[in-house]
Amino acid sequence: FEGRAPEPLHPAIQRVTNYFANGTWKGPGSKFGAYWHQDGQFWRPPLHNVLSVLHCQSVPPAGGETGFADLRAALATLSGPLRERAESASIVASVRDIADFAAGDEADLAKFPNATHKFIQPHALDGGPTLYVGSPHMVVEGLETQEAGRDLLTMVLTHATSPSFTYFHAWDAGDVVVWDNTQTLHHSMPYDRSSPDVVRELYR
Repeated sequence: FEGRAPEPLHPAIQRVTNYFANGTWKGPGSKFGAYWHQDGQFWRPPLHNVLSVLHCQSVPPAGGETGFADLRAALATLSGPLRERAESASIVASVRDIADFAAGDEADLAKFPNATHKFIQPHALDGGPTLYVGSPHMVVEGLETQEAGRDLLTMVLTHATSPSFTYFHAWDAGDVVVWDNTQTLHHSMPYDRSSPDVVRELYR
């Protein structure tokens, strides 16, 4: 379901690559996770508390980094008025609204009823406050209008993904990166997808 590219004999492993397991190139339009997001956003609490592990085997000659944004640090520096509005808000994640999944089979989509998460929530391990914004595809509830919720999400995402809170990992073959999705956004960055000779091969 997630990217339609499971690893044969290992269904829990997802291929984050521009090739299918049978060696077929996915084509120049293939991309996955090319926006800021949190894995697990469409799981209802507490199942949204997800760690991700990404292992690299092949990298393109340029581009293809993965960006990370620290949502706990972003919250700590959020302006008072914006934080006050965020305290009143929740995001609603629908798998049907998320670009990478919306074209899934109905049987797959039906497994994921809408999930609601507080915009600011305590971390499951230490109780420290962190932002939980999901992705740009979220609907925001708890404010005067849906438009006001959209404005809040846009402003907070802009703040959280500014240079002060982001790190862009340039992959080398053999790298393994582990992150906590409840307090981290990530983003697959562009690279030249026009040729089958350019390979980006990672596994999650």
